[in-house]
Amino acid sequence: MSFRGLLDTGSSVEHAESRSLASTFQAGLGLGLVLLLFSLPLSASAAPITYTVNGASSVSITVFKGVTILGSAFGTLTGSITLDNDAQTVDAISLTTSPNIQLVLSQSYGGYDQVTIDSASLTSDVGFGELAPPSTVGNAYQALSGGLSVQGAWSATDSSNTNPSQSGVPIGFAVQSVTSVIDESLFTVTINQVTINSLAGNAFGETENLTVVASYLLSTSSPAPIPEPGTALLTGFGLVLMAASGRYHRPRS
Repeated sequence: MSFRGLLDTGSSVEHAESRSLASTFQAGLGLGLVLLLFSLPLSASAAPITYTVNGASSVSITVFKGVTILGSAFGTLTGSITLDNDAQTVDAISLTTSPNIQLVLSQSYGGYDQVTIDSASLTSDVGFGELAPPSTVGNAYQALSGGLSVQGAWSATDSSNTNPSQSGVPIGFAVQSVTSVIDESLFTVTINQVTINSLAGNAFGETENLTVVASYLLSTSSPAPIPEPGTALLTGFGLVLMAASGRYHRPRS
């Protein structure tokens, strides 16, 4: 065989080995991809999602003397709520009322007839979680969860100027549980009848306690879609496979 023939034969063997190596490499990548995809969850939607409440969210605050309503007012909300819609659980709550919500009382309490909620933040505590299995309510689900706490401040004035004003009195109140009704189709959450503060009547010369109750209507926006893990990895491995294939098939100079 001539020297030229030997060179051609060597080149053919080299190209065959290169093609074989490329095929082996691609097969290995493909097998790894299949095994990894089988080990992944089928969907990313099972993870809890934190929703930011938008400007359409509101809070209704009502003041009771015993069981008698003395006044009510409305405010807006900021904050967020974390939901796991697959498990139908509320995983975290952080809601703050708009500042200086004023209530004019129909009758004075302890000599005060005007109350202002300077601020009130309802926040889930460490260990917050589900207290009972969820239930279905029409197109929504209902979740009982706890515990939480309220931090904030309140003020009070006497329109007759008989009593000195109370200003910036701290609120630190424990909330054992809340019941949330979540409508996924409307992106709304309702949390009704949450006691956010209570004052002992005897401290104000009254026989009945003063209770402040809040009801929350949360409006949230649809979250941005999250690609499934399998889809993202499939795209990534496809790009790697294309790059590797191009490398092994690049003509030699």
